[in-house]
Amino acid sequence: MSLGHSLLHRVSCMEFSTAEKRVIELLLSIAEYDVAGLPSSEIARRTGTSRSTVDRLCKRLGYSGLKELRRALLQESRGMQGPVSNDPVSDAIAHSDSLTEIAYKVFHSASVRALRFADLLSHSTDLDRLVNAIRDAKSIQVFGVGASAVVALDLHQRLMRLGIRISFSEDHHNQIVGASLMETGDLAIAISYSGRTRPTVHAAQIAKARGATLASVLGVSSSPLQEISDIPIVTPPGINLFGADAVMTRALEIMFNEVLFHCLAFGNERMMQNVSRIEHDLRSERD
Repeated sequence: MSLGHSLLHRVSCMEFSTAEKRVIELLLSIAEYDVAGLPSSEIARRTGTSRSTVDRLCKRLGYSGLKELRRALLQESRGMQGPVSNDPVSDAIAHSDSLTEIAYKVFHSASVRALRFADLLSHSTDLDRLVNAIRDAKSIQVFGVGASAVVALDLHQRLMRLGIRISFSEDHHNQIVGASLMETGDLAIAISYSGRTRPTVHAAQIAKARGATLASVLGVSSSPLQEISDIPIVTPPGINLFGADAVMTRALEIMFNEVLFHCLAFGNERMMQNVSRIEHDLRSERD
């Protein structure tokens, strides 16, 4: 296989022995500072393999030794954490791509974008503000139609399991009704890729006028919904995979729902008990 492919691409396409897999899993799961100084003897000890297994793996992957492999792994790891490229050629799908190369480019795009989203959240107070707003809200209404309704329903289901008073209806007329009944101390969460979807913006405007705090989860910036939001969350832009931006945004938004779930549940004994009880009752239903 050509060394022009990334290390992760080569790892995903090759067959490895059980011992080699343990070495790869270790190298891909530890922190950068650990990768940089980990000798082959320590890798062998941690994985229950031998130094010869480590050396053989390095050569199979196209490197002269562990030092070169570590350098490639660090470069790739840091590249994944950098800004998303706006170059449509770098990760664009080509007619000559094989099916596995197409799969790699799609997943690579998703992983880079997810890491970029995490980086953006770490440099703002938006996540903290939204988590605190959810904790403090008397009640929560979620708005979203079309494909965004899928994300809204997922958010509703995830937070309801924590015992949070949250409501969502897929009927946009009912969303208007819910918005009209909101008041100061309530929280509205509007989800829209464009931030211009008329029913969602309308419901958000009504909730805002009634005194509710308004948060939004958006796929693009500079929209009417962002302008009226107290807490706007904007996902990072994609990298020009044909027809994929809105789909990738939905995936990111559902991942963000999971982030909110864990941020709210972490250290909250009552919420964790709610989750455990609900999971137990659901298992009983399935049995």
